[in-house]
Amino acid sequence: MCKSNSNPPWLDEQQPHDEQRSAAQIAALVEMLGPDTKRVLDLGCGAGRVLVPLAEAGHDVTGVDRNEEVLAICRQRLDECGRSARLLRDDFLEDWPALDGTFDAVCLLGNTIMTVAEIDDAVRLMQRIGTVLGEDGVLVIDDCPGDFWPELTEGNWTSGISEDGSAQLLWEEDDAVFALRFGDEVDAECWRFKPTDRLCRLWTFGALRLTTRLAGLSDPTRVADGGLLTARRATV
Repeated sequence: MCKSNSNPPWLDEQQPHDEQRSAAQIAALVEMLGPDTKRVLDLGCGAGRVLVPLAEAGHDVTGVDRNEEVLAICRQRLDECGRSARLLRDDFLEDWPALDGTFDAVCLLGNTIMTVAEIDDAVRLMQRIGTVLGEDGVLVIDDCPGDFWPELTEGNWTSGISEDGSAQLLWEEDDAVFALRFGDEVDAECWRFKPTDRLCRLWTFGALRLTTRLAGLSDPTRVADGGLLTARRATV
């Protein structure tokens, strides 16, 4: 049976994407940042899937994650490659971390945006990100709409229980919000959210665009072949 705190593969703190997708995403990000040293903030850095390659590329990286276990893995990976980064244990949706100065790039990757189920929370997060973005800074997030909405329209991601009974997916009746239950949490008699459910949002491009606009950022732009969306400070 899955443990109650299990995550689906697309929220794995070490490898939320398959190897090919992850490599393409990191390559696109490194190319976007260029050869000069940039200050980068990696929110939800996990075990360093993105943070470590950026440090290896010579960037000044600050990583934030609420899970000390995966931060320990990130530190070990940094030590193994002879690089360093500032790592902070914080839940950035609750307590915004103490940060020094502004950043050339803020990364919100590993499908982390999907764990922000409420639009108001997402707008507040984007506003906070806007306060630490440099004048020419860029916000980088996963292209969740491009990755997952085609699967939904093709008949995947429907409410139900897995064949082996170990996982349950249920949706809000009138919103793109869902919950996943694992192991002993599976309840075939209950198809409404419980207080213990971890809610996620399957973001549409339109909802993301509205969120960035309300936060004073530009509309998201797709990075070709990189599985990334970028946004910047809105220009008048």
